[in-house]
Amino acid sequence: MPGISSGIHIALQAILAHAQTIEVIEHNVANANTPGYRRQSAILEATVPSPILAAHKGMGAGMRGGGVRVAQIQRFNLEFFDGRYRSVSASAKYWEARRDILLQIEATLAETSQDGLINKLDQFWNGWQNLAGDPANLSLRVSLLDDARVLAEGFNRRWEQLQQIRLDQNQAVTSQVEQINAYADEVARLNREIARVFSTGERPNDLLDQRDRVLDKLAELSGAVAHEQKNGEVLVSIGGHVLVMGVQALHLTTRPKAGDTPMVEVVWEADSPPQTVNLPSGSLKGILEVRDQVIPQQIQGLNTLADQLIQQINALHSGGYGLNGATGLPLFTGSDAITMKLNPAVDAESLAAADAAGQPGNNAVAMAIAALRNQAIAGLGNASPNEFYNGQITSFGILTNNATQNSSTHGLVAKALNDQREAVGGVSLDEEAANLAKAQRAYQAAARVLTAYDEMLDRIINGLGLVGR
Repeated sequence: MPGISSGIHIALQAILAHAQTIEVIEHNVANANTPGYRRQSAILEATVPSPILAAHKGMGAGMRGGGVRVAQIQRFNLEFFDGRYRSVSASAKYWEARRDILLQIEATLAETSQDGLINKLDQFWNGWQNLAGDPANLSLRVSLLDDARVLAEGFNRRWEQLQQIRLDQNQAVTSQVEQINAYADEVARLNREIARVFSTGERPNDLLDQRDRVLDKLAELSGAVAHEQKNGEVLVSIGGHVLVMGVQALHLTTRPKAGDTPMVEVVWEADSPPQTVNLPSGSLKGILEVRDQVIPQQIQGLNTLADQLIQQINALHSGGYGLNGATGLPLFTGSDAITMKLNPAVDAESLAAADAAGQPGNNAVAMAIAALRNQAIAGLGNASPNEFYNGQITSFGILTNNATQNSSTHGLVAKALNDQREAVGGVSLDEEAANLAKAQRAYQAAARVLTAYDEMLDRIINGLGLVGR
């Protein structure tokens, strides 16, 4: 009964093939909401047919079909989309990192609120202007000293907060370097597993999904790019320097930055001497740029303004006279934004408003200090104090707005590219339901064929040869 046994074999093959197809569909449905999962499909193909046996010549034409088998489990993914998405997402994360820190700095400077430094400067200048109108008024003198103290504290607080934000980003750099190293180790481990499975002729689809998710994260952090090799491994590099080669992962590390000891720089651990990592994009680059460029510029601007104010105001105040007839003292101590303080030796009586002793109504020094508000100062680039600081805040606002817009633009492009990836490799539950229905009907039909063969065998074995008994 070679025909029946062959038919049973074909029916069994069909049952097994469609059962495996249903398993693949079930796997898709189970991972419909799994991030980075790429749908799979059982690719069916006809098995190699067999020739007609000599005993069956003349009973049919052609070769006898061998049924069906699952040729492979296909993974729906396009490497082209992956490369484009990672490039754009790295840029998006770069701008997003810049935006987040710049917005934090903007909130610290608080120039759109009553606590802004411009408001404190205006209040200080107005205090001198008011004192010039009534130089002997003790209440105005007490109020002006308070304005001077508030101004100095405004410089101190902004310097401290900017420095703290910078230190926070320093910690973020260390944390992201650790993440990059962990992801590099994970890619190396997955490379080993994937290459092993490929060598057996199978496709490690779920492992490929895991590796792609890690590569996405590496791109977002560092702008890393990946190139797939013939054996299924990927070569990962950052700025042209290898990060992962085969099953070996190279690591980044941090070390104190020369000339800026509290800060760390990112270098390649294995290089001798260690070379600075050239980050093409990613959130780590955004953090480093703001930490090492933008924040120091803001601190330097505050220091310059504080230094010039201290010099200009002290030069005028020291040459004046207070109500007590004593020669004026320096109004401020210190030389930059963090050391600027109201001179504790100056009180309401010794506050110098006159340019001569014994003249309580003399307001020459008070008028001269009040005039500094609009006076061009060489040390401030021939700008007045208010103009200098307004220029700094305006430039910073442009930086923040630029980062915000670019973050939004690149984020939208990254989302569009990811949507394209999902359109190709994402799971559609409607589509899976339709495929499940087809696979189920095919499975039922194959089972029905197997039942038919069972009935035929039963007839042959138990029914033949009973005539005449």
